[in-house]
Amino acid sequence: MVKIGIIGCGWIVKKAYLPVLATMRDVEICSIYDINIHEASNELEQYHVSDLCDNIDRFMATDIDAVIIATPNNTHTYYTNLALESGKHVLCEKPVAFTRSDVESSLSIAKANQRIFLPAFVNRFRTDILKFKELASCLGEIQEVEVSWIRKSGIPRPGTWITNKAIAGGGVLEDIGTHVIDIGLMFISNKDIKQAHLIKGTSEEAEHEGAQWNINNEKQKIPFDVETWAKGEIVFGNNSILKLDVSWASDVSQDVTAIKVVGTNGVASMDTLFGFSNNFTRQNIVINQKLASGKNETVNFPMNNTFAIDAFRNLIQYFIDSIQGQPMENLISTDGIYVVDVIERLYQSV
Repeated sequence: MVKIGIIGCGWIVKKAYLPVLATMRDVEICSIYDINIHEASNELEQYHVSDLCDNIDRFMATDIDAVIIATPNNTHTYYTNLALESGKHVLCEKPVAFTRSDVESSLSIAKANQRIFLPAFVNRFRTDILKFKELASCLGEIQEVEVSWIRKSGIPRPGTWITNKAIAGGGVLEDIGTHVIDIGLMFISNKDIKQAHLIKGTSEEAEHEGAQWNINNEKQKIPFDVETWAKGEIVFGNNSILKLDVSWASDVSQDVTAIKVVGTNGVASMDTLFGFSNNFTRQNIVINQKLASGKNETVNFPMNNTFAIDAFRNLIQYFIDSIQGQPMENLISTDGIYVVDVIERLYQSV
């Protein structure tokens, strides 16, 4: 039995982590820390958590084995290092940090304390992504990867910390950009960055284009000063290229996440949808593989949102298995470095 503590009690914890953890037999939710924990206490009663805590020192002093960090972005490094130094394993929501040096520092602390520090790259554990990865493994040397996640109206809670640069670190690039960059980087063998270029902007109606699936009663009125769309290109050490296109709010009919991988032996592409959006009419997720040999393959999955919750379940189980000594293959600690490095370099290029 692995004893879990959660730092932060916001939307993603209530929507994904707690419902999934409550169904797992080999974990126990022992403690939840949040600076406003008492405001959420009624919502947490159904999970029978024994310790609802608003004191981080007392939280860290408990006998939990591992923590899940789901707090505002600018606190991730602080809580990660505090937990690792307290002897806890860490699964941290994205972005794990704002700079490559911060991630490397956290990894050093994890190594010194013989603890696991994993970025919560949940989309690696989606059924469609696992199948796409399998089909793309036949493409030979990868030359170009294109990733995009375009929403029609999907800004998470405008006017909260999510749309404030000082707290979030950036806008759509830090938010959904992190997810598709990580998927793209799975296919890039040499992750040393030679060049990075970014263009970005903010839509005029941004503050009124909140995601319908992410609405709550928050009235923080924090300044909205981040980008709502971004397009980038990164050239790596072996001249492979990653192209990126992300938007919270675009003139499109429905939301879509798309991935294309071009190799010396062929092309693999897919149209899917990450996250919890219900803004789609397509019936199927479609994966295509076209090899230079002439062999083609198409795979379809039903288009639904169960993939998101299933992916969280798979991610948490992977984290638990890793703590218990199982080999780490689909996701490793250093994967967090490369995503942060790409985003940091893209912002610097502007």
